[in-house]
Amino acid sequence: MRLQLSALVLLVSSVAFADGTLSMRGVYYKERSTRVMQPMLDGAFDAGAHGVVTGHFLVDAITSASASSGAAAAQPFTENRYEAGLGYTHEIEGPEGSFLDVLRVGGDTKYSTESDYTSFYLGARAEAELAQKNAVIGLGGGVSKDSVSNAGAQGPMGGPLLLCDNSQMTASDTDCPLDTYSLFTSVSHLLGDNALVGLTYDLVKMHGFTSNAYRQVITGTGPVAEKHPNDRLRQAVALSGRYYVPRTKTAFIGVYRFYWDDWKIRAHTPELRIVQEVGQTIDASLRYRYYTQTAAFFWEKRYPDASTVEYLTDDPKMSPFDGHVIEAKLGLLGETFDFGGRWAGTRFEGIIEYIVQHNRFGNAVVAHVAITVPFDY
Repeated sequence: MRLQLSALVLLVSSVAFADGTLSMRGVYYKERSTRVMQPMLDGAFDAGAHGVVTGHFLVDAITSASASSGAAAAQPFTENRYEAGLGYTHEIEGPEGSFLDVLRVGGDTKYSTESDYTSFYLGARAEAELAQKNAVIGLGGGVSKDSVSNAGAQGPMGGPLLLCDNSQMTASDTDCPLDTYSLFTSVSHLLGDNALVGLTYDLVKMHGFTSNAYRQVITGTGPVAEKHPNDRLRQAVALSGRYYVPRTKTAFIGVYRFYWDDWKIRAHTPELRIVQEVGQTIDASLRYRYYTQTAAFFWEKRYPDASTVEYLTDDPKMSPFDGHVIEAKLGLLGETFDFGGRWAGTRFEGIIEYIVQHNRFGNAVVAHVAITVPFDY
């Protein structure tokens, strides 16, 4: 299982005290057969009076004994994934006295590479603050062009040829394309001084090689290569609410997300987070998330005869399962330690997660440590 984390989340949640911030984060992920260590570097820089440039760079160092990742006879292997991204956001003030207060438009690009997978993403977005900043509407989308191979397969002959197009009868390719088109919309509205509600909708269309290039499915007639449909339409809607209690300096955040796709997977994800301020320089939070999903229409515990089915999978994410996430987070400003100057506004952050997964992946632990430093330039 590849750990995917959005570096932009860190930039949004960080507090900007000056013309720029530099964030350094380390992530450790461990489950039954996979370990991921991920150092990352993020930057946000003012570009003139109305622009912000963001950038990030990260490395996924993955160690796994999973056969789905190409390890022969469950022998451990190590894979490094490198990712770099760049974005720009421009803010435009609305006409005086108009319904539009602020309009933000921007775009971002991202490139990642590893021995058997390359990905290039390009996206654009817009966000409008309306009605004296009581409402925010967002719209965006992007395109990802990926190339998949099994170049990491162990053995003197490497991996077998791939069947990129399911309409073909014979596997004849060494690498396959995967194109992903995404669209997202959001709206949020203040219900008062201390309450906010939001609604989001996500749409993702995938076309190309959606299988795992290494995974073999055990059938009654022997092992065969995994075969997923070439097309997938994924959709999700989420409703969120936030309420702040000034007297105790406590924030309650609730989210419910419903996911569905044309592979017949249906998933429900309720989540609750409680954030507590401790004085002016410390905050702590607890988060609980539950996840449950149905199976893909072609998933079976065992396929008796590979020749009688169109699609086969050995992916645990295609099976019915549920799980839980429990997270604790602590954030401190440098002022807590009597640091002066820019270090007074430096944010130190630590997160620990325990993930219960009722599937073949098993339970997992995730740990984050981060430091965000403001600076002038």
